[in-house]
Amino acid sequence: MMTMKNIMIAAAMLILLASCSDKHMSKNSDGSFTVNTTELCREITGYNGPVPVLVTIKDDVIQDVEILKNDETPSYFEDVKQRMLPKFRGLAIDKAATVDAVSGATFSSKALRKNVETAVSYYLENK
Repeated sequence: MMTMKNIMIAAAMLILLASCSDKHMSKNSDGSFTVNTTELCREITGYNGPVPVLVTIKDDVIQDVEILKNDETPSYFEDVKQRMLPKFRGLAIDKAATVDAVSGATFSSKALRKNVETAVSYYLENK
């Protein structure tokens, strides 16, 4: 039988859980955070449209950048992935803006870098 006290506790827990949910960032079991830029960066476009990513950060260091579905030209974007992603891994978050764009795929690589920068900003504001 639910008492008024139990109902109040359950309601407080639901409010707490709702306030902790975040559709852009999740906390992982290892203490890292992953930011999804799909909605955060809708207006940041490469050559053919948005270039959303998942950015995993732990202890203010970028652990991984995973590129999500996009409409960039595969041959150009593969070069961006090969040349830029390794530069982000292990990089302190305050250095994310220093990763250079890839010549020949400037729009795509600038969009990728801006997505990572936005993810870092979101992480700093919401961790």
